[in-house]
Amino acid sequence: MQNMPPDYLLNRRKFLSYSGRLLVMISSFGALACACEKEGGRRLAELVIEQGRLVLDLSESRYQTLNTIGNGVKIEITRQEKPLIVTRVSETTVAAFSSQCTHAGYEILLPEQGVLACSSGHGGAFDLTGRLLAGPPKSNLPSYPAQLIANRVHIDYPLG
Repeated sequence: MQNMPPDYLLNRRKFLSYSGRLLVMISSFGALACACEKEGGRRLAELVIEQGRLVLDLSESRYQTLNTIGNGVKIEITRQEKPLIVTRVSETTVAAFSSQCTHAGYEILLPEQGVLACSSGHGGAFDLTGRLLAGPPKSNLPSYPAQLIANRVHIDYPLG
């Protein structure tokens, strides 16, 4: 019995071991819960994905601004990527594109009077579909196919 730790240390070690295992199990469950099936689609964080497409329901308060032509919203896909901008172009048309300026990588601001400006102050401007209106950028914003179907926006975004 020499060099044997007292019983309370053994219990403490078991407790810590079991606690560590429990934390791993809980975090694994949380990751699985994000990708679970719900109402015909998958929820990835707060995003709804159906048949491989990102879907925004315009009746949800966070997307209701898209019910007005000329408005837009930013959608955070992951913390590592710049958000996606979605705009209402017309009664039947929506557009989705990167919020990263093609000139120097600055963030693109939400539309004002039908124009999206680069936050750099360099004068970069884009229309509601992400097409270049004024330089210094030399190209349009990278876009993703988007459709408005029954008050829901469907976006073909590579969710990899």
